[in-house]
Amino acid sequence: MQAAAGFDKFFLRDKCTAQYPPQPDTCLHDRLHEQSFTFGGKPGMVYDVTLRIRGIFEPTTITGGDTPDPEHPYFKAGGTVSTPDWSHWGIDVSEPRQDYWLNHYPTVGHIIYKEDFEANITVAAGATVTVRVVDGNDREIDNGKNGPDRQQIIAGVADQPLAGQMVRIDVVRVKVR
Repeated sequence: MQAAAGFDKFFLRDKCTAQYPPQPDTCLHDRLHEQSFTFGGKPGMVYDVTLRIRGIFEPTTITGGDTPDPEHPYFKAGGTVSTPDWSHWGIDVSEPRQDYWLNHYPTVGHIIYKEDFEANITVAAGATVTVRVVDGNDREIDNGKNGPDRQQIIAGVADQPLAGQMVRIDVVRVKVR
């Protein structure tokens, strides 16, 4: 578990920076947020890491890649973003090189999804891991607004609705491959 300490209780939030009156269910935001860390472990070893992903996201669409767990189709390994003007949340691993996407949906729209799932990724000791959200424009769908899909929380993490979007990652298990 110590090898994956950078993931434990990891929280990344894409905060609203201002209102966007032309689309009242969105807000202005910074287009890139990322945090990186070096994965621990014994040099030369590769680990299978099971993470609990809890997020409040807008949808994006990823073309290609694999869907490792059909019950959680919004998690994809590989592929490319085909809707760059929508926030795409992911985990990039430098070794073995792989992009993991957390918010793939078949269509985009002004919707907020709350997800809570386990995901398996592969990481080598000493790899650089980057958790990031990128958006091709300066606005995001805002969880802080009123609406049937808004004002959601992540219990024990964000117990009050927060404006913007967010992800919380916790380590479930780490195994040597």
